[in-house]
Formats: sequence, structure tokens, C-alpha cells
Amino acid sequence: MKKAWIYLLPVIAAFLALPSALLRAETASEIDTVLTLGPLPFASQALDDSPKADEIRRALIMQLSDSDLPAPGASIRAFGQSLTWQAHPPEATAKDSGPSVWMVHLQAQRFVRGRLLVSGLAEPKLWLNGEPYSPEENGVELDLSAGTHTLWLFHHGADQEQTPGLQWKGNTEVDHVDFHVEPWRLVSARLLTNAETATELALSPDGEHLAITFSARNDAADLDLARVEVRALDNNRIVRQWTSNPPRSLQWSPDADRLAVQEGDNLWLHDLASGQARLLLANHERIGSWRWHPDGGSILFAWTEAFEADNDQRRRLRSLEDRWASFRDNTQLYQVDIESGLVRPLTAGASSVNLLDVHPDGDRLLLTERIIDYAEPPHSLFRLYTMELPSLETSDVGQYRQINAALFAEEGYWLLAGPGLVQGDGATTEEALVPNEYDTQLYALSADGETARSLSRGFDPSFGNMHRLVTGDLLLSATWGEEVALVHVDPVEEDFRRIDTGLEVMEQFVASDEQAPVVVVRGTDADAPQRIHRIDLAANGNEPEVLLDTRPSEYDGVRLSEVRPWSFTNESGDAIEGRYYLPPGFDPDQSYPLIVYYYGGTTPVNRQFTGRYPFQLWAAKGYVVYVLQPRGTIGYGQDFSALHVNAWGRYTAEDIIEGTQRFVAAHPFIDGERIGNIGASYGGFMTMHLATLTDLYAASVSHAGISALTSYWGQGWWGYGYSGIASRGSFPWNNPELYVGQSPVYSADRITTPLLLLTGDADTNVPPGESHNMYTALRLLGRDVELVEFPGEDHWILDREKRYVWWDTMLAWFDKWLKDEPEWWQHLYPETAPEG
Repeated sequence: MKKAWIYLLPVIAAFLALPSALLRAETASEIDTVLTLGPLPFASQALDDSPKADEIRRALIMQLSDSDLPAPGASIRAFGQSLTWQAHPPEATAKDSGPSVWMVHLQAQRFVRGRLLVSGLAEPKLWLNGEPYSPEENGVELDLSAGTHTLWLFHHGADQEQTPGLQWKGNTEVDHVDFHVEPWRLVSARLLTNAETATELALSPDGEHLAITFSARNDAADLDLARVEVRALDNNRIVRQWTSNPPRSLQWSPDADRLAVQEGDNLWLHDLASGQARLLLANHERIGSWRWHPDGGSILFAWTEAFEADNDQRRRLRSLEDRWASFRDNTQLYQVDIESGLVRPLTAGASSVNLLDVHPDGDRLLLTERIIDYAEPPHSLFRLYTMELPSLETSDVGQYRQINAALFAEEGYWLLAGPGLVQGDGATTEEALVPNEYDTQLYALSADGETARSLSRGFDPSFGNMHRLVTGDLLLSATWGEEVALVHVDPVEEDFRRIDTGLEVMEQFVASDEQAPVVVVRGTDADAPQRIHRIDLAANGNEPEVLLDTRPSEYDGVRLSEVRPWSFTNESGDAIEGRYYLPPGFDPDQSYPLIVYYYGGTTPVNRQFTGRYPFQLWAAKGYVVYVLQPRGTIGYGQDFSALHVNAWGRYTAEDIIEGTQRFVAAHPFIDGERIGNIGASYGGFMTMHLATLTDLYAASVSHAGISALTSYWGQGWWGYGYSGIASRGSFPWNNPELYVGQSPVYSADRITTPLLLLTGDADTNVPPGESHNMYTALRLLGRDVELVEFPGEDHWILDREKRYVWWDTMLAWFDKWLKDEPEWWQHLYPETAPEG
């Protein structure tokens, strides 16, 4: 086994190669340069006497940390004075300098522990990464993960007894920290979660105004932020802006004069010309899924009545769906008149109703209801029907096992459903293959609902959202390999055209109601954060216009990972797409540990900038990250995606193992003995399954993984439905070879790789018992295994602070096994540290 310092070399070399003044710190190191701003334009005594002194300091740090990174010579203005950031030694601080702020970046190359000593300053107050600290006589105890940690220090000048100074004292000889004052940093977990992000777009029907909702977090202020802005698209200027609770939805009126915004249980109308806001629906609990009627005189909305049990002593399940938390709630449709505010019901009944579309003429609604029927896979059934307005008369269109979306067409309907739609001709797979119903196709459904003709049989990408333009053409989002694309469909010519959005992963698109529509999209790239672009569909080939780019505003000075494509042709002759992330400051002559990530649960791991599994963060911690799309994934054609059905890892595992081996062989900077792998949900199942097949990996992580197919099928809330597609036609009684043979827990004795199991203890999708199965087996077998649960969390770890611990736990596990650095893991879980 190689010594741990060998694996620090690439990270150390990266930092030394960066064009900034890094000063090498020993176990005890003086910080000999800080950036200082001051003296600030207020009196020390007045601040000391103020009961709001702490709030004043916090407000200053909030503003500074929310601005561009300071640099030597940069200036700000305050109370009519110009203040300039200056780099100087701490000891140069004068005794009568007055209130000032210092800033310095602490750069950790690995997890370190130590004390930051502050001396010779009057009333120092510290903030590190936005969190406040109060320095004591023996310093501030700090635990720092690898990366950049920005220190802000507020003080009242030098005191009378000591020379001003800052010193780092590491607990051990490996606890080194570097310091610099240049305007750069590495990406961090808090930056990824706190950066302001556009959460929803609404484009006025005339294409002239764009409404955007934003969310952000400021740790120094301990405040979650939300705002709404309206931009005039002729000059991209903000014409209206307000802060609020995070809006749940927003939509323009058909005449583009009013913007409807839902905040909580309230629906507001904002008049664009006057700026006046009117409360239309007040404290209407559980409203949602609303849209304007085409005549602009009313709004259609869903209103849910929560189920209240009349007996808390027992509960009889009425159906498989009855396990779902909200299944007994009843959702019906209502209509509110804009002028009077009068609300009237449109539907009533025992079954919840879902509104799919309103006819452009406003005289018909397209609705669905769920029918309890398990006769055929995927063991669901939906009634599709229309309702006439205002008579409320209904007409059935048909019953379908799967409906992803439906819209009115000029004749009949547009339908998104899987290739195996009984009424359709969408399947193109070879006879020996079973189509993957997640590979969504576009159908023209006849007016009588009996036949559905696929327009996308020869089109490999899989469709998502669908929008009807006033011309009758369609816009759809499409899973296009690793990317999410915008596709324009001419139904007459049956022509499919990819639109250049300027984004690798489109998160949302909106379009105006014009003959030559304007389209606005938001999204990201693997190596670029969120942008908002405007597209002119009529001017095909023109570059998208950038309306908003969060890189300069949210990621100023952040050094991101370089992302490179890497694909291979497997032994079966299939092209397997992939990419890899390099640590910032990458040196090809050094040796790096590798993390391999995959899903395999039939959707690709797309090229979004960040998400639940932040590859940019992993690369910033010194890892190369390889992401691949194994067989069974949608977006590559039906024959490719069909290999997901009744396979449960057979082809997927082959591709991951072969891909890992070939990637390492093709990249000499990878240490083949230091490879980790991680997956979640179906990917967590794959991690367990791979551990039974190979010892290629030195450490493995499985989040919410499936260890036994039968228990997941029977106990997961959606297990039977997912298995109705992934295991179509197979059940424990007719295919035990699949349900037992592909369940990792039945081969647990083959596992030798250290395995970390993660799960939310309230996971209803993949129940925690799946991780407990494997944990029990491996503990009894005496293998290296850990199980960490997150209280109150479901399938995804959504709580902000718990998410940080979740991310830290993954990386600390890899640091322990791939870098021979167990200290972070032992800090998070001190009971695992050796005694003494």
C-alpha cells in the first residue's frame, strides 16, 4: 500500500501551480498577510455603546460575503467615503486604526483540525464560511475539510499590550493549512446550495415580459431569500421586483396584463401597468395546479380536501396505492371568476381529478382519473376524458395503462406514453426484447381514443414535457443522451428538430403565444452554472441571447473542474457515453484517486452543474470523477433502453466494470488501486451488486440501495409499479432466478469491498430495510460495513444541514479508504476512532 503523502502530491502541486501568493503553513504557522478594509466610518465607542453592535457587525459581514471576492486595491463606498482593500501584515495594524475588517482564505489540502489564535486586537469577532465564532484566549477550535474557507475578522484596531497577529496551530503534524488573499476559491458545499438560483419562469403571451422566481441562502444573515422579478425582454431591464415567501407558481394572463402568483395558500394578481396587487384567493388551503382560462376571465385550479380518519386504532389498506401518504386525499377542479372572485366547482366525486389541458377555444377540458386495476403491467390504469364548459358534460376518450402527458390536437390528442402502449405502434425493439416503458414516445391519439400512431418511432431521444404552440406545432423537452434538449416538432411534416438552447441540460422552457414565438429556457452545463437564454424559433441558427448568467454573480473567483468527454465501445459493440471531471489545478504527471458514479435505473446521469451528487465538489476535494451511462438507459434508442427490462444489473454491471477498467487503462494519472464507486436508489442497488461481482473498487457507497428485489417490490410504495416496468411479467413466484439471483443480499458472502450504506430512515420509495438487510449480512460475515441513517429524511436528503453531513459522510468514507486519511471519518463518527 502506498503512503498517504503520495496522494497529497497532486493536490499540493495544484495549489502551488495556481497564480496566487500561497504561504506554506507548518503545524504552527503565522498568517503574515491579510486583506484589510478600514477604518470604517463610525466611532468605536458608539458601536460599543450600541445594543445592536452584534447585529451591525453581522450585517456588514453579510454584505461583504454576498459581494464579489475582495482583492487588493478594490474599493467600496460607505457613507460618502471610499474604502480600499489593502494587503498588509497583521502586525502593521495601528492602535488607533479604529473599526476594521480583515479577510484571508484558509486553504486546506485535506481534513485538518487545529486552533486559530487571534492576538493583539481589540474586540475581535470572527466569521468562517458565514458562521460566527467568538475567539477565546486559547484560540478558536476549527475542523476544516479540504477546500477554501474564507475568514472574516472584525476588530477595533490593535490593543495596548500585544502585537496584532493570526496564527494557525494544527493538532498534529498533518494538520497544515495554507493562506492567501487573492480573489479565488474552490467550490464548496454551501456555495452550491446557497447560490441564488432561478426556480421558475413565466413568459407573457406577447413575449414582451419574463417573470422569474429566485431562491438563495445567506449564512451570515441566517436567512433564506426569495424574490420575484419581471424583465422587459426588449432591453432585458428589470421593471418590477419584490421579495416574498418562495412562490409556488406563477403565470401570465392571456392578455399579458396581469401576473398571477401563488404564495402559500394565497393567489395574487399583479397588474403590470399599475403595479397594484390584488388578493384573489385567500387562505385556500391545498390549492394548486392552476391555469388561466383562455378568455382571461377566470382561473381553473385544483383544490384538495385532506382525508381525516375516523378511527386511529387500525387502518385497512384499500389498495396498493393506499400506502401513499396522500392517496385518500380528494382533489377536484374549481374555477374562480376574476372580476367577482366567485368560485364554482367543476368536478365532484370519490376519485381525484387531474387537469391535463384546456382547449384553446376554452370550451373543453382534458382530464384524467386513476382507476385501481393491476391486471397488466405497469399495474396502473387511467381514465382519459373531456369535459364541456359550461355544461360540465363529460365524454370518455379511453383507458390507458400509462399517460405521461396529453394535449388537445387539431384532430384528436397528443399523447406521451411508453413504446408498449396497447393502442399504439411505438415499439421498435427486436422481438426478443421487451420495450422499456420509461422510454417515452410521442403519439397522435385518434379522437375516439382507440388508435395511437407514434410520430417518434425513429427518434432515439425520450420525451418529457410537452407544449402546444399557437401554430399547432409542438415543443418538447427530450432526454438526449447525457443532455436535456429542446425539440420542435412539425406534426404535418412529422419533422423533429433540435433547437440550440446554448445549454447542456435544460431545466425549463416557456414560449409566447405568437405566430413567431419567443422561447426562454433556463439550465446549466456540467462545467457552468445556471443561465437563462432567449431563443427566436424563427431565426434558426442564431445564437441564443443570454438574459442571465449566474457565473459572475454567484461563482465569482471560483475555480471549477474541467469536464472532458470519454466514451467507449463495449465488448457487445454498444457505444457507452461518459465524461470525467478533473480537480482544479490538474497535473497529468501526478496520480489521483478515482470516484466512479452511475445510476442504471434507466435515466441518464445528465450534465447538470450540480444536484444531489455534486461532481464539481468531489473534484474540488482532489478526486477525478468518472460518470457513465450503461446499457438500459433511455435517450439512446429503444434497443439500448430495453436492456433494462428483466435484467436488474446484468448488462449494467458489465458496462460499469468494463468502463472503469478501460478508463483507468486510458488515463495514466489514475491510481488503479484507489478507485471508489457510488450510486443511489437503483444505483445503490448497483453498488451492492457490483460488490458481489468484483474487487475492482477499494471503497463503495450505496445510498438507498435495493438489497432484495422481493422486499423492495412488496414494501416500497412504488416498488410494484417500478417493477412492473423493470421486471415486466416477472414475479417472485414465476421468476425466482431473477428475484433471488439478482438480489445482492443473497450473495453477500462474496463482498470484500468496504461498503458504506446510507439511507433516510423515513424512505418510502426504497425502505431503510433494504440497507439493513445488507448491513446485517455483512456484520455477521465480519466485513467492513457502515450504516448511516438520516432521521426524518425520505428517499432524498432534503434538509440543508443534514445534506451537508450526508455529503461529508460520503467524502470522508472515500478519504479514509482512497487517500489513507481516516481523520475526517473519525471526526464525524468519533466512536470509530481507535482507542488512545
